[in-house]
Amino acid sequence: MKIDQNLVNTLEEIKDPGELMAELFRLFGNRAAIGTSGQWTGVALIDMVIRAGITKPNVFTVDTLRLFPETYDLMRELERKYNIKIKKVVPNFETVSKMVRDHGEMIFFNSKAKQEYCCKIRKVDPNNRILDNLDVWIAGLRADQSNSRSRKKRLDIIQHKQQDGIVRPLLKVTPLIKWTEEKVKDYTRTYHVPVHKLLEIERDGWHYASLGCIICTTPIGPQETRRAGRWRWFNYALNDDQKECGLHLERTDK
Repeated sequence: MKIDQNLVNTLEEIKDPGELMAELFRLFGNRAAIGTSGQWTGVALIDMVIRAGITKPNVFTVDTLRLFPETYDLMRELERKYNIKIKKVVPNFETVSKMVRDHGEMIFFNSKAKQEYCCKIRKVDPNNRILDNLDVWIAGLRADQSNSRSRKKRLDIIQHKQQDGIVRPLLKVTPLIKWTEEKVKDYTRTYHVPVHKLLEIERDGWHYASLGCIICTTPIGPQETRRAGRWRWFNYALNDDQKECGLHLERTDK
């Protein structure tokens, strides 16, 4: 199946997110995959595609080796409920070890550049290894998460640079890009979708709005923006659009 604008135009006619994903899996098989970190949208996508008739969807998650215990619990719960196997992708051990030797265990506190380097080693590089074997990457981004994410397309052809240097088109799909968080939450309640336990906790208005690595993620207060809890020590200098791990930045590897 050729990834081009004609394919995008055809797929744009499918408005239902579950049916859209189901068609992608029918067209591409295991060359399509849902990537999830266990947040609201990612778990809803798994439930939707299974309800649309794809009983064994290809699903992966990047295990940075610094995730919350509740994140690992959620992945096991999703596997049990839906009778699926979620592929766990981990960073290269030698590369992580060298990073720690060269810069220290808590490299992400030092500077924005070192935080991005840590994210690259632990998250972006493993994710890119998975993409080397995919033609379709289904992601859980939503427009209401940040200004930069509000500009993302529902179906977008990106240029993926493989480890061997080959650059090829890859279809990135965000089926729930226009959904609000409340709409996604309502869906998970209606269909009894397993959700991350930390996302359900609220104390005096403080709650987790975004989840990543265990040290780099904190709850946000009632008056804070939704990504204020990510790398909180940079809040004095960065806005929400700059609070990214690197997975969903604009691609420059043309």
